[in-house]
Amino acid sequence: MAQTSIPVDLFNPGQVFACMGLLEAADILLGNAEGRFDWESGNETFIVRADGNEHPVGAALSFLKSAAVKWLSPCLDLKERDGGDTKVLPGISASGDPKAPDLPGFLRGRLGSAGFKIPFGFWADGSGRFAITFKKSTNGASSYVRFQNALNAIKELNTAQAVLDPFGQEARTESLFRLDPRGMIDPIHGGFSPDILRKGQRGGLDIRVATYPMCELLAVLGLEHARPKRLAANLFGYWVWGCMLPPMLARAALGGNLGFGGIRRFVVEHEETKKGGDRKMNHVKEELEDGQQNNGSDGQVGYGS
Repeated sequence: MAQTSIPVDLFNPGQVFACMGLLEAADILLGNAEGRFDWESGNETFIVRADGNEHPVGAALSFLKSAAVKWLSPCLDLKERDGGDTKVLPGISASGDPKAPDLPGFLRGRLGSAGFKIPFGFWADGSGRFAITFKKSTNGASSYVRFQNALNAIKELNTAQAVLDPFGQEARTESLFRLDPRGMIDPIHGGFSPDILRKGQRGGLDIRVATYPMCELLAVLGLEHARPKRLAANLFGYWVWGCMLPPMLARAALGGNLGFGGIRRFVVEHEETKKGGDRKMNHVKEELEDGQQNNGSDGQVGYGS
């Protein structure tokens, strides 16, 4: 088996979801993947291993650099708003009256000479499970646009750097998925609004917050089968685990304490900043399982530069 470790910020929920996505991708691409978080060595990392000699992160990156999106629709006249290759698959929608923003899909790409498919569409599964979704973005960017923005940026990443630190590779893209808080800026805290500077009457200042496309795209894949736990209307919790787990158990571990191995729990404020609009992850803190805060482990979500 091949094994590697990558840096991860446990106080960034997007990076934790992306670790789950990396584990899912390694399992599909290489087989028999397992992963765990390590915080005992002094540096927070995610360790992943899988069958064969292929580097798990390198395999995921190679796949994403070759990937395209295929959308799935229950009927011919329902397609993703801004385009994209669409396949009609009757019964694919969990809704009786599906809308274009609710379409699931899959990434199709290659690793070496073999073709693979990785599904996504956690917002459309109809299960009623708590889903962190990017479907309410006020800037109107569709799923198709967001995926294309991420894939185009990933294709431009330096492979050697991305393999060592996939979640640290930044880009200046248009809108992504709002799953990595580093790609957001709150005008109240930031002191200005990039959108107003770019689009206002005194526009022309093309100031964009750094985005992290590989982190965000892997986070979308990571939420396909796993969910954080909804604690309140504006709070959710996620767990990290310290023992090697296959994807099936890791999915459960992300949303709750499995009762064995080392675990840590984090709670996120997930505020709706404008009625009917975006939700932003404003603050993350670590809590003990009995609900008492773990002193010294309180972290403010960082904003991209």
